[in-house]
Amino acid sequence: MEHLLHVYRDAAELEAFIDTHGLARRRGLVQVFTAAAEPQQVRPVLERLQALHGFAVIGASTAGAIAGGRVHDEGIVLSVSIFEHTQIETRYLPQAEAADGERLGAELAARGVRLLLAFGNILHENPEAFLEGLARTAPDLVVAGGIAADTVLFRGSFVIHGNDVHSRGVVLAALSGERLRLHTASLLNFTPAGKPMRLTRSHGEYVNEIDGKPVLDVYRHYLGEEVLQQIPLSLAAFPLIARQRGLDVARLPVGLSEDGALRFGGTLRPEQPVRFGVGDIFTLLERAHATAQQLSRSVPAEAVYVFSCLGRRLYLGEHTPLELAPLAALAPAAGFFTYGEFFHLPGDNRLLNMTCTLVVLAETDTIRPSPISLPRHLPEPNLTLRALARLSDVTSQELSHSLTFLEQYRYALDQSAIVSRTDLQGRITYVNALFERVSGYRAEELIGHTHRLLHHPDMPRAVYEEIWRTLEDKQIWRGIIQNRSKEGRTYYLKATIIPLFDENGDTVEYIGIAEDITEIIVSQQLLEQQRTDRLTGLPNRNQLIEDLERGHCRLLALADIAAFKSINDYYGFEAGDRLIIELAVRLQQRLQPLGIRIYRNYGAGFAFIPPDGLALPAFEAELLAASRALRTLPMPGMDGEEVDIDLYFGIAKGDDHLLALAEAALHKAKESGVRDRIPAFNAQDQSYLNNRFWINEVKAALAESRILCHFQPIVPVRPAQHPPKYEALVRLYDRQGQILSPGVFLDIVKPTGHYGRLTRRVFDLALEAARRTGSQISINLSAIDLADGETYAYLLDQLKKHQGERLIFEITESEAIEDFARVRAFAEDIRRHGAQLAVDDFGSGYSNLATLIELSPDYLKLDGSLVTKVVQEEKVRRVIAAAVHFAHETEMQVVAEFVSTPEIAQTLERLGVHYLQGYAIGKPISLP
Repeated sequence: MEHLLHVYRDAAELEAFIDTHGLARRRGLVQVFTAAAEPQQVRPVLERLQALHGFAVIGASTAGAIAGGRVHDEGIVLSVSIFEHTQIETRYLPQAEAADGERLGAELAARGVRLLLAFGNILHENPEAFLEGLARTAPDLVVAGGIAADTVLFRGSFVIHGNDVHSRGVVLAALSGERLRLHTASLLNFTPAGKPMRLTRSHGEYVNEIDGKPVLDVYRHYLGEEVLQQIPLSLAAFPLIARQRGLDVARLPVGLSEDGALRFGGTLRPEQPVRFGVGDIFTLLERAHATAQQLSRSVPAEAVYVFSCLGRRLYLGEHTPLELAPLAALAPAAGFFTYGEFFHLPGDNRLLNMTCTLVVLAETDTIRPSPISLPRHLPEPNLTLRALARLSDVTSQELSHSLTFLEQYRYALDQSAIVSRTDLQGRITYVNALFERVSGYRAEELIGHTHRLLHHPDMPRAVYEEIWRTLEDKQIWRGIIQNRSKEGRTYYLKATIIPLFDENGDTVEYIGIAEDITEIIVSQQLLEQQRTDRLTGLPNRNQLIEDLERGHCRLLALADIAAFKSINDYYGFEAGDRLIIELAVRLQQRLQPLGIRIYRNYGAGFAFIPPDGLALPAFEAELLAASRALRTLPMPGMDGEEVDIDLYFGIAKGDDHLLALAEAALHKAKESGVRDRIPAFNAQDQSYLNNRFWINEVKAALAESRILCHFQPIVPVRPAQHPPKYEALVRLYDRQGQILSPGVFLDIVKPTGHYGRLTRRVFDLALEAARRTGSQISINLSAIDLADGETYAYLLDQLKKHQGERLIFEITESEAIEDFARVRAFAEDIRRHGAQLAVDDFGSGYSNLATLIELSPDYLKLDGSLVTKVVQEEKVRRVIAAAVHFAHETEMQVVAEFVSTPEIAQTLERLGVHYLQGYAIGKPISLP
C-alpha cells in the first residue's frame, strides 16, 4: 500500500502528479477534501480524476483540509491511497435512516468488508440512526469518517461521489481484503467541569433549557456574555460532556434556531446529565504525541486517515498543526475538519464531537517504529482560559455552601496536583502531601521558609523576577520551574501560581498548583543526547540512521582514518580524541558551507550526506579535496607536532540500504588501499544481493522468533563450587529447518538497525537461560553495540530490573583498546549491577597491557590462533604462560577457547589456564 498527498493548485501540477506516480496504471481510492464553499470549484478536478479508471472517488467539503501536519483553508487536498490487495466499492445514499443502515450492514458483513468510510451532511439530516442500524447488523464493521463542513459558515455543505456533488445524503467507500490491517483511535481529552446539569427541555439534537433555564442564559451565567457574541463559533471551545454507554461524549453547538434552542452536533437525551467540557492544550498535544508513539511501536502503518472536529481546531487555534504532526509522523496522513466524527466501538458506532479520530491502515504486518517528537512550547492564555476561570469562580461560589463538597474537591486536587500556599512575602504557609513527596521535605521543614529553599542553581534569576512582577500585577503566572529536592535531585514542575483576593480586590495570598513533568523533560534531554556524539558535538550514528530512514537520500559517504589504532597507541587515547575533535572541526569548516551534512559514525569514522542537487562526481571531488587539504594536521596539545592523516572513503548510491552499501564500499577501499578515488556501490552489485537476502532473512527471523541461542560449556580446570558457565552463541533457524551459525549473516547485518535488535534478542535469551538454570552466561558485545544508545540503555535497564550476577559481557581485545573510554564506562555501569567483563581474543594482535590493567577485566579469553598451536610451538606456550602469569598478578582468570583435542587441553592445564572451552570440552547445546 502507498498513500500519496497532493494539494491542488492548478491542472498542470495535478497532471504532473498523476504522471510522476503512474496513477493511470494503478488502482485505489481518492478522497477529495475541499475548503471551497461552492461545488463548481471542485468539478474540474473531479472530471480529471474520472479518467483514472482504477480509482474510486469520494470526498466532502470541509472546515479545513488536512495534508500531513498542515491545514489548508483554501484549495483542494487529494488523498490517494494505492492498494495492491484491497478491493474498494463506493456508493451514494440520498437518505440515511436506521433501516438503510441495517440493510447495508447485512450486505457488507456478508461480503467481509473490513472498513466503511462515510461522509454525511448534518446540516440537513442526523446520521446517528444510520450508524446505529449499521452496528445492529454489522457489529464488527469498522466505520470511520465524519460530517461534511463548510469553512465555519454553517450554511451548506456537500459530499462527493465520483463526478457528482450532493448537498444531502451520505457517500460511502467499502474496503475489503484479508491483507488490510486497521487500527482506530479517538482523542477527546476534554474534562467535564462545573456542576452536573440536566437537560430539562430538549428533543433530538436541539436543547431549549438546562436546569429549567433558557440554554443561552445558562451559557451566559457560567461562561460570560462574551461567549455568546458569535454563535455557534464562540461556543466551540465549550462542548457539553455527556456520559453515554460508558464513554464521555462531547456535543458541540452547530447552530441556533429561531426559538432560541441550540442545535448540537449529535443527539442529547432529555433529562440527561451534562457538564461543560474544558480542555488543556498541553494535555491535548501530549496525548496526541503519546498515542502516536504507542501506535508507532505496536501497529503497521502505511497510511493515516484523520477526521477531526472543527471545535477542536478552533480550541487549539495556532497549535492545531502540533496535534497533527505526530500523527503524520506515523505515515502519510490526510483528512479534514468535520462537524462531527464517526467512530466505531465493539458492536457500536458513535457520532462524536470535539475529537480527533484516526484510522491507521496497512497491507503489511511489518511494524516500523518512527521517531515522534513532543511539542515543546505551551500556549499563552486566551479567551478559553478566561472563560474557564469564570466557570471555576461561579461554580466555586455555588459549591461554597457545602463544606462536604469543598473537602471532596480539595482531596481530589491533592491527589493529582502539587499544591502550596504562600503569604505576600513569599513564605510558605501550606504544602500538600504530594509536595512533600516530590520535594523530599516535610511540611514542618518548609512552612515559614520561602521557595528559595528549593531553588536550583541552573534556574535563571530572571524567571523568579518575572514571577513576582506578574503576581504583583495581580496576574496569574504559568511556566516551567526547575527545582532541587532535599536529596539534591533535580525535578521540573509545570506550575500555575494564582493570586487570591479579598472582597476589596487586594491580594491576600498566593496558591501554586503544579504537575511533575520531570519524566517528560528528562526523556527529551536523553533523546537529544542519544542523537549527538559527546566527543565532537556532531550528529551521531543513531541520528544518521534516523535521517536515512526518514529522508530521501540517494547518496551517502563513509570515511575512516587509516591506521588510527597506531595513532592511539603512540600518542595515547586522549590525544587521539583531540585529533578526532580537530578533524571534525576542519571537516565542518570545509564541507558544511556546501550543504554537506556531517556525522560521527563510530570510532574514527565519519559519514556525509550531500544536499539535493549535488551529483556523485561533484560529491566525490569535494570529499577528496577535503581529504587532501587535511592530510597533515597539527597534533593538539603536542607543541605543534604534526601527524599524517589518510582517509578512506566509500560511497553508496540508490534508494535503499545506503548504510550497508557504504560500509561495503568503505571496506573495499580499505582492502585495496585506495585513497585517491572513492569506490561507489549500488543495489546492482552482486555482493549486495547476497547481503540484502541475509538482511531480510534476519529481519524476518527476529519478527518470527527464529533467533535462538546455543550455549557452549566453559569448564574449570580444577573442580569448583561455582555455578556452571556457558557462552551464548547466536543461531538462526531458517525456513528449511536448518540451524545456521552467525558466520553467514552477522557481519552483513552489522551496519543495519537489525544488528541492535539481534543483540538485544541474544541478551534476553541469555538472561532467561541464566535465571532458569542458575548458570553463568557469557554474552558477546561489539563496539557497535556500545555505540548504539538504544541497546546500551536496554542492557542497563534490564540489569537494573534483574541484576547481573550471572552475566559476563565479552568485548574483543582490539575493540576494548580502540574504544577504551566507552568500554571502561560500560564496565563501570555493568559492575554496579553485579555483572562481569571478559576481554576476548587476547593475544590476536598488539596487546596494550597498561590499558588492560586500567580496564581490569574479570577474565582474559585467549585467542584461538594461540590455542590451536600450543602443542606444536614452544613460543606459543611461552606467550600463554606469560599471559597466565600476568592474569594471576592482576587478579584475572584465563579462559582458553577452541580447545579441539585432549592434547591441547592437557597442555593448557599444565600452563595454568583456569577455564577451557571448545569441542573437546563440550559442543554448543540447547539448555533445558
